[in-house]
Amino acid sequence: MRLYVAYNAWYRNATGMDSDSDALRRLAERFVIWDDYIKGLVMQPLCSVVQQITILTALRPLKGAAKDWSGTVNGAEDWRGLLLFWYTVRCNLFHGVTNVGYSHEQTQLKLAYESLNIFMTEIVIRMRQSFDAADWAQLTRLQDGHAEANDEARHTNADEQRLYEKYIFALDPWDVDMIRAQKR
Repeated sequence: MRLYVAYNAWYRNATGMDSDSDALRRLAERFVIWDDYIKGLVMQPLCSVVQQITILTALRPLKGAAKDWSGTVNGAEDWRGLLLFWYTVRCNLFHGVTNVGYSHEQTQLKLAYESLNIFMTEIVIRMRQSFDAADWAQLTRLQDGHAEANDEARHTNADEQRLYEKYIFALDPWDVDMIRAQKR
């Protein structure tokens, strides 16, 4: 539940939508992180988990929250289906539809958690990379005027300019899913 609450807070801020259905529709348009995933650049462990979700939902499609969804995830590249899987599992759990005593529903919860955890880990990594604490500390130090010698001042001015540009032109941390992955 806590993981989904964090995901919900992120996607509400990322999409600017108050209603879950509107936010999920808008989230389905945000494809960059998913394109990186399909190309194998990020979230490699997600592929095997989504394949398990594909089998699970093919055997027993989910019913519930998403009215215009078939209830199945159609392969490792069906990230839009995965978004709806997360939402439906969440709704069924939060609204008491899920009976956690059944192994099928326990498996749904387990796979929803595993896949969402991989996704949110990538979001946090990207947020951390957007403008990290070391950048902020260096910018603060530079603003406090710690440069002493002329050579150091020239180097410091270049560092300061780079950090200002990074800070000024950085994406909103909520939009990190819309930037291309950096090689890791």
